[in-house]
Amino acid sequence: MNGDPIVAEVRAIRDKLAAACGYDVHEIFRRIRQRQAESGREYLRYPPRRAEPQDDVEVQPAGESAPRDDHGS
Repeated sequence: MNGDPIVAEVRAIRDKLAAACGYDVHEIFRRIRQRQAESGREYLRYPPRRAEPQDDVEVQPAGESAPRDDHGS
């Protein structure tokens, strides 16, 4: 997505907000929760879900990376 003006704008805003928090993830989320509380909206929190193991997934030994797919991920 190189050169996409929307992506560039979102990233610039994200960087500006992170810089305002000193790039401290705890401060970023504290401010998010504060804004949520001040908004007056009701936000739902779901309990964490445990991932179920899958038999057809190959587990890589520690230190080895999985092969990349055609999309570079």
